[in-house]
This record gives sequence, C-alpha cells and structure tokens, in this order.
Amino acid sequence: MTGAQIFISYRRDDAAGYARAAYDELVRHFSEQRVFIDVDDIVAGQSFTDAIRRAVGDSKVLLVLIGKRWLGERDDGSSKISEPGDFVAMEVAAGLAKGMRVIPLLLDGTTMPTPAQLPESLRALSERNALELGNTRFAADMDRLVRVLRDALGEPPSPPVPARSSPPASSSRALLAVGAAVAAIVLVLAAFWWMQSRHGGAASQGATPASAANASDRPRIDGSWRAEVGYDWPNARFVERFVFSGEGDSLHGSASFLGVDRGILEGATGPGTLRFVTRTSETGGGGNAEIVHRYSGRLAGDEIRFVMQTEGGSSAHVPVEFSARRTATRQ
Repeated sequence: MTGAQIFISYRRDDAAGYARAAYDELVRHFSEQRVFIDVDDIVAGQSFTDAIRRAVGDSKVLLVLIGKRWLGERDDGSSKISEPGDFVAMEVAAGLAKGMRVIPLLLDGTTMPTPAQLPESLRALSERNALELGNTRFAADMDRLVRVLRDALGEPPSPPVPARSSPPASSSRALLAVGAAVAAIVLVLAAFWWMQSRHGGAASQGATPASAANASDRPRIDGSWRAEVGYDWPNARFVERFVFSGEGDSLHGSASFLGVDRGILEGATGPGTLRFVTRTSETGGGGNAEIVHRYSGRLAGDEIRFVMQTEGGSSAHVPVEFSARRTATRQ
C-alpha cells in the first residue's frame, strides 16, 4: 500500500482483536488508503520485511498496541522483542529512527515497558507519552485517539455545528403567531389530560419510561467469554475467546476465529440477544476472498448459545452451534 499515514504495529498473539477493531474504527475516519495493517495490506507472496519497510516509510504516525504479552517474554527470561528478527521490534525501531510520531497504546491497564526491558533501539519508546485503550471504554478512547491523530497529521478537528443566525423581523412575527397557536393546542391537551387523570389515569402510574425500558433490555454480556467450537470440517475444534462491551444496544469488542482474535463489526444487542459480524480472508487459486462470519447469540443463564454462519469462500458451510461461558466478571 502506498501513501499510508497511520501504521498499526501489534503482536498477533497479544493484540490481534484490538488491532482489527482499532483499524476498522480508524478507516471510518481516515479511509482505507491512509491506515496500514499487515493482515489486509500485505498480499500473498510479498516480502513481509519489504512491505513493512515501505509502509513505515510512507507513514507519519506509528501506533504501537501494547498488551500484556507485547514483550513476548519466555520462561527462561528472554523475550521476542530483543531478537534481531522480531517484526514488532523492527517496526517500532524504524519509526523511532525516522522521527515519526510514535504513540504507544496501552491495552486494558497494561503498564509501559521500562527502558531495561527494551533493546537499545527501542528505549526511546519508553519516553513517549502513551494513550490508553480499554475494553470497557473503547468508543471514548478511540474518539480521543482520533483527535490526537488529526492533530499529529496537521488536520483540523471536526468543525462544530454552526450557531443559528437570528431570523428577520417578518420571520419572527410569523414564528410568534405559530408559537401562540401551539400554546393554545398545548393548553387544550393539558386540559384533556387533567380530565383523563381524574377518571382513569391512575392505572398508568406504574408505566415504565421508554428510556428506562431500553436500558434494562441490554443483556448482561459485557466481559470475557470462552467456548469450545467444533467447525464443519474434520478434526477442527478450537477454543475461541469473546470480549464484549458497549452501552444501550451497541456492541463492541473481539471474537476469535480459529484462535485468532477478530474485531467485532455491525454489533447490536436486544432483550437477551446479541448479534455481530467478523471477517477473515481466504487465499486460493483465484486470489483472496473475503469470508464473513455472522454470529447470533441468546443469553441463557450463565452461558450464551450461539449460531454462527460462514458466508463466502470456496465452499459452502453449515451453521455451527456452540455455547460460550463467562471467564471473567466485570465489576
């Protein structure tokens, strides 16, 4: 990809879900041509090292997603981040050497690595001001990130809604006349309501406001879930992870497919239900094909019963049914 201005750096076994969710949100604000992520922007057969070098060279901002496994620590005390061939280290080192705006994004309370934990080429990262990106406040954190990115790219913030100008005198007189008519109608309706309340309005005192009803309709699904899923081909059984958050009927987070976290798209909730979409790609003889996974779930006690339908690709798939159980309770 050429002309990229925002480069997302992440370790796949640490922050794949967050990377995809952040990418999808940034594309909404900046377009696909201005955001680089390796899954989508490196084609089959292309040199990973060459593609990364070119993308970093074209970019103005480097986002470094840092989760709890970003260092790649091992039991013997070594870490992936210190290896010369580690792609994450190569990306960050290239951005720092170029003098890019490098912004660490600390995921779900992860602390900033200390200089002693980093190789010499990355120690300047610990001096960069970091932003936080959390599962429980993803939308608000992304809004803040978008504002920071617009500033870093030299772009003005979204313009405020212009104030309404005062209407001319003739319009004011017309508005006053309309207002008087509306006031008369309101008085008539008020009198009617008072009469109704005298005779039969008492039964409505227990009604629940619509806003309260909508708030209570959201299922208690926020947090982390785990499921053992058997897919519709031989010996295909995986442990999948789901992380949900949101407010009202919105749904954000990630859902893994074949053990790899994917960002949730088109997420929504209803009374005791949820639905969302994830996307993957399939490489075959005819090139790359987009695969869509549509999830529909219903909360039943302490588990979510899902039906997942895969669409696209080189073969047809039957719906897959499975149940997810909560692994962590939000406070």
